[in-house]
Amino acid sequence: MRSDCIFFCPIRVRYNEVDQQGIVYNGHYVIYTDIAFEEFFRSKGYPYKTLVEEHDSEVCHKKSTYEFFASAYEGDLIEVGMRVLKIGNRSMTIGFEIYREGEDDVIVTCETVYVGYDTKNRASKPISDLMRQLLGA
Repeated sequence: MRSDCIFFCPIRVRYNEVDQQGIVYNGHYVIYTDIAFEEFFRSKGYPYKTLVEEHDSEVCHKKSTYEFFASAYEGDLIEVGMRVLKIGNRSMTIGFEIYREGEDDVIVTCETVYVGYDTKNRASKPISDLMRQLLGA
């Protein structure tokens, strides 16, 4: 539900993102949720690059599950909502909901698991305290 989201990121669907049926090609929803994830942290004053380079707060994308309810079309202004579903020690699950601007009927839902990541050792590590704080955990 919209009311459960802690952040919304507006995105305009571009012509090159639709398929021959005139609807958003499903692979673009991965990009839309990634954009919302990054914009959430930017809205808190921490662009993702800053989190990684200055605060050792890298995560990697482990798994996403998408459920499609309707279609978005070229020119639509969509809103990608984000909510925290779970934060564990080394992973977190973020929920995304995509709506057409001004509408309450969900187009797509997504659950994404992110894992804390040590870039030097290429291994999992705990989610940083700063990231937890920014996510409200």
